[in-house]
Amino acid sequence: AGTPITVGFSPYAIAITPDGKTAYVTNFGSGTVTPIRTATNTAGPPIPVGTDPEHIAITPDGKTAYVANYISGTVTPIATATNTAGPPIPITTVNGPYAIAITPDGKTAYVTNYNSGTVTPIATATNTAGPPIPVGSYPEGIAITPDGKTAYVANYISDTVTPIATATNTAGPPIPV
Repeated sequence: AGTPITVGFSPYAIAITPDGKTAYVTNFGSGTVTPIRTATNTAGPPIPVGTDPEHIAITPDGKTAYVANYISGTVTPIATATNTAGPPIPITTVNGPYAIAITPDGKTAYVTNYNSGTVTPIATATNTAGPPIPVGSYPEGIAITPDGKTAYVANYISDTVTPIATATNTAGPPIPV
């Protein structure tokens, strides 16, 4: 076992840059993200994001980390070259942004909105949110196929998985699980 690395209060999720040099940890109770240099296992200064950051995903080119801020109703982009947060992307305060996944081409980040039963697509080139896509009740996890054509959303209360066609941002029939 290695030496524990001190981060913020209530660390929640972690993502690693494609080059493996930096791990980013969301600190749910601190409203921050801690970057960790993997070569030395040292934590850098915390990066302020929104309230109750949940999940985090990094673009395939490694340039931007996207953080879903549950209570703030926003997604915060972080420039990984400088470890600075950009302006928060409004989703809405009632949606509860929870999980996030990015298409393999890096063009779209999909955010599950736990409280509203929707998924919001974000165009990464402009950091703007598109119209929410209705899915099942309390969507939590999301994953995107390697070809980028379909996002699959796990709906906690509905006991279903909703496929989303990424070309049109439309939901298909829910799959009972």
